[in-house]
Amino acid sequence: MSGSSVVGSVEVYTAEVPMARPFAHAAHSRRTSRSVLVRCTVAGATGWGEGAPRAYVTGESLDSAVHALLHAELPDLDSVFAGSFDEGVRALAALGLPAALGTAERPAPAAACALETALLDAWCRAHGADAAEALAVVGGGVLRSRPHVPVSALVLDSSRTPGELFGTLSAEARSCLTHVKVKGLPDPGETRQLVRTAREFIDPSRTTLSVDANGAWSPVEALHAGSLLADLVDWLEEPTRPRDWATLRRIERDTGCPVMLDESAVVPADLDAASAHQAATYVNVRVSKCGGPLGSLRMLERARALGLRCQLGVQVAEVGPLWAAGRLLAARVAGLVAVESGRQDEWFEPGLTVPAYTIDRTRHRAAPLPGPGFGLVPSPRLLHSHAHQARLATPPLTTRTPA
Repeated sequence: MSGSSVVGSVEVYTAEVPMARPFAHAAHSRRTSRSVLVRCTVAGATGWGEGAPRAYVTGESLDSAVHALLHAELPDLDSVFAGSFDEGVRALAALGLPAALGTAERPAPAAACALETALLDAWCRAHGADAAEALAVVGGGVLRSRPHVPVSALVLDSSRTPGELFGTLSAEARSCLTHVKVKGLPDPGETRQLVRTAREFIDPSRTTLSVDANGAWSPVEALHAGSLLADLVDWLEEPTRPRDWATLRRIERDTGCPVMLDESAVVPADLDAASAHQAATYVNVRVSKCGGPLGSLRMLERARALGLRCQLGVQVAEVGPLWAAGRLLAARVAGLVAVESGRQDEWFEPGLTVPAYTIDRTRHRAAPLPGPGFGLVPSPRLLHSHAHQARLATPPLTTRTPA
């Protein structure tokens, strides 16, 4: 860019924060968060964004996400924010950042999420606007008329037994549960037994239950799992390798167990393919996986148009801006079958964000933060103790003026 610039500095950081306890499932075990953070200025205001690159989800690593951000060639960002607040939001949504930071064949949604969220946060702050106002500009078709803080799902991963997880809950906390997700084990038969044990702690008449295999089962194992679990779960999430549409369709058709897409659904075209193959009933939308809050709205709108019902999920160990963006979407999107909010208050030391993580563990609710923007910034403790700056660039990224 040259001349007077609306978009100023962009700083890229990596953040790796030890977790107080591990989180494990059939595809991966995690003891440390690994996020890419972006800080930028737009119209004199500072915004923060975060992406959570996970190789088994989108093929991105922390290094590849940083590389994508540092070597991006984007349309002129000044032109994106040259008009009104609404025009800037629409122009940002139209950029197609996952493909711009990667390629159409191999997008970089986690890197895109960090940049999109930072730019959107800064643009809202420059206008004194809550990020909810930005969502309303482009996502009216899936948004509630008034915010509603949903009950968050409880996730049982393989680092704890059902007794250890549910034993920490009061009777009131158990009664408030509306959804429990069980992370699948490598063996479908052992997963069935785990589910049966988990069901002893919940009331199926008011609490739905799902199993998430994170794509770890072979097609044969996934079909067997569908047969074993059809009478115990409300849906089976990502039971086999991503985009194996034929196997996913067989699970739905032959076992009667509804399928939820996760790693198979990164861009709207994935939803079109799944619908064409009649391969799913549900889709899990995650902000980092889908390229940011605006990208997630595109996925939610496309899913609704195709008749797919949606869950709003999280990436494990989101450290701040990503968590805040998810809480806002959770309170604003209508018709979700389940919502996740993570366990940042248990995984991380206090004081990593301003304000701190706030989760009601009795009623399982995590309210969105008041603006402007997404209402949260990484704390000095997070930046000084756990983050490393990859580069400070002004102008931030290689940009090109449209021909």
